Amino acid sequence: MNEYKQRNLAPIFIVSSGRAGTTLLRGILNASNQIYFPHESDFIARAYPFYKDKQSLTEEDYQFLVKLFIKNSQKSGWGMTEEYLLSYLKQQNCQTLAEVQSDICQAYFEQEHLKNLQWGIKTPVLIFHLDQIRGLFPDAKIIHMVRDGRDVILSYKKVHQTEEGKAKFGPSGIITGAFYWIDGIRRIERFKSDRNIYEFTYCDLVTDSDNTLEKLFHFLNINYDPSISQNYYQAKQNKDLLLSSHKKTIHAKIYQGIDSNNIQKFKDEMSSFDQLIFELIGSSYLEKYDYPIQHTWTTWKIFTVLRQPLYFVARQFNNWRYHRRDLQRYQRVKNQIE
Repeated sequence: MNEYKQRNLAPIFIVSSGRAGTTLLRGILNASNQIYFPHESDFIARAYPFYKDKQSLTEEDYQFLVKLFIKNSQKSGWGMTEEYLLSYLKQQNCQTLAEVQSDICQAYFEQEHLKNLQWGIKTPVLIFHLDQIRGLFPDAKIIHMVRDGRDVILSYKKVHQTEEGKAKFGPSGIITGAFYWIDGIRRIERFKSDRNIYEFTYCDLVTDSDNTLEKLFHFLNINYDPSISQNYYQAKQNKDLLLSSHKKTIHAKIYQGIDSNNIQKFKDEMSSFDQLIFELIGSSYLEKYDYPIQHTWTTWKIFTVLRQPLYFVARQFNNWRYHRRDLQRYQRVKNQIE
């Protein structure tokens, strides 16, 4: 029996609509020496539609799941070989998808000589798969980070200007970006009574770090040391977690520490027209998180009513898009095995 099962630790998931500071948060939590978030992976979302009801796994299932994990995780499976993972899963004799995910994390911990740590997954896109997380891990703790959607869009825009951004990486336009940001928030709203979901803003993290982190650590039932927020980027646990191609591009700021000036950039960098478009689409959600609104008339109730059908269409489109991707990746892996 692996250490996760022995200690009965509930996993932790960090989600967002992307470009919201989740990599920064991962670094801070890893530096606590109590939790460890490896590289990103959306393996759970990709495997869930096909393995959610299985209570008994065969060696063929193990082979498929290992390949699927490697294909849907950074550093091609967190730097673990297919042979190592397959041997580990067989040794643990896991029989459900939840056990597979837990044992994959434990396999990584053992390979990297990490002990007595609580495991977590930091993958923003899992905000669109909260039902799946809850289905597999009913007791999991979920951290939702919110950043002003206009700054999120600006950040995505900069990503698309990098070499990495030439690949598909988040929304590329003001309209698609606004609906993407809003759909993520609306999915969290469905779980507003869930006591195991903790929500805070990027603005709170960078402008009131100690107070924000102390509350978060209390929610996670771990000890908080104020020095963590100042020295997290020096922790050996974070040494190899950034992809080399990202260190000087989309995650360059991680090594600069917490920057309280890295907010409301849209005021100077986003055109007035784009700001208006965003407010027409999502001013009610800007208002919800106390973000500044220039055109207050966009909060009128008539606009709230008119937006609802658009939000519904955005939700259906995202569901279709992710379902199609699940099928495509499933088939690719299946073809490899056959």
